[in-house]
Amino acid sequence: MSEAKMLLAIAGLILSACISSEAQLTVTSTPSKAPSFQDVEPIPTQTDESKHRKAIFAAARQQLTDGDFDTLEKTAQALRDSRESYIHGSWALKSFYLGVADIDYSLPDAQCIEFLNKIRAWISAKPNSATAHIALAHALIDYAWKARGIGWGDSVSGEGGTLMEERLAEAQKALEEARKLPTKCPEWWATAQSVALGQSWDKKRYFALFDEATKLEPDYIDFYSNTVLYLQPRWHGEEGESEKFIEDHANDRNGVDADLFYARMVWSLDLRRLDKNLFDAHPALSWARTASGFDQLLKRYPDSLSVKSEYARLCFKAHDKKRASPLYQQIGLNMDVRVWFDDVASFRVYRKWALEE
Repeated sequence: MSEAKMLLAIAGLILSACISSEAQLTVTSTPSKAPSFQDVEPIPTQTDESKHRKAIFAAARQQLTDGDFDTLEKTAQALRDSRESYIHGSWALKSFYLGVADIDYSLPDAQCIEFLNKIRAWISAKPNSATAHIALAHALIDYAWKARGIGWGDSVSGEGGTLMEERLAEAQKALEEARKLPTKCPEWWATAQSVALGQSWDKKRYFALFDEATKLEPDYIDFYSNTVLYLQPRWHGEEGESEKFIEDHANDRNGVDADLFYARMVWSLDLRRLDKNLFDAHPALSWARTASGFDQLLKRYPDSLSVKSEYARLCFKAHDKKRASPLYQQIGLNMDVRVWFDDVASFRVYRKWALEE
């Protein structure tokens, strides 16, 4: 076992049923097969990947609560060193940062401030920790969006806008402090992208940050998915610009990796649930290329419930019943809760469309 994996085990992040490589991060049970449509209740299912993500999140959150800063530092470094990633392409490191920094928008301000103070205590105990400063910036960005709200710009109150600006400025300051420290973490750049989105950086400044990030770590998928969000027309892009970005960066890759990257970008965009129908909202997206990428994912991970579920979801959006039907037969009643967000109604509608003759 590598040193990084040993540290993860010491940190208590890897449950006995969790796996140690991306290739193993698939559903453990065989999906029940549905030979024909039956309108029955689906079975909420968590894949090993979902359990792994939640284990990292929960352990990191508990260690922050307990003030176990030494373990947090070791865990973060172990995840950076291992570069452990999931089928979707995201790194396990992201789950760690969500554990130490994610703020629930529904919480009252008093609880948010209490949570922020736990991170500040981490910084006080470990002033040379880039990880702690990045975590603070991440949490402050969440706190900024809590003040603003998630609606369109014309729905934001004057007070909400002011609070957002103040909190984003504080997040930027935390990132500036982290940048002075020797540890270079890819999440620094991903977090800076979130500041850039909230502060409405122009494209020249934003893409200078993106180029710096991808030069450091070209395989950190969040750099690309964050940019796809930035280029949405509702934010700072023009119609078709995000689709062209996906296509251009897919074309930079060789062979099957090109379409595989394309599919992962579409998957990431779908997870944001910005549009009722992804392909109607983005007509320049290529369904043929998306499907080709998912076919490659299925070859790599033939037992993955997550891949089959997301592919099946997108087939409905693309009106591709020919591809959808065998996928829903393989999925059966197993509803991957991370793909479907516990949306039982949609799962049943899509499944009925695919399987009913």
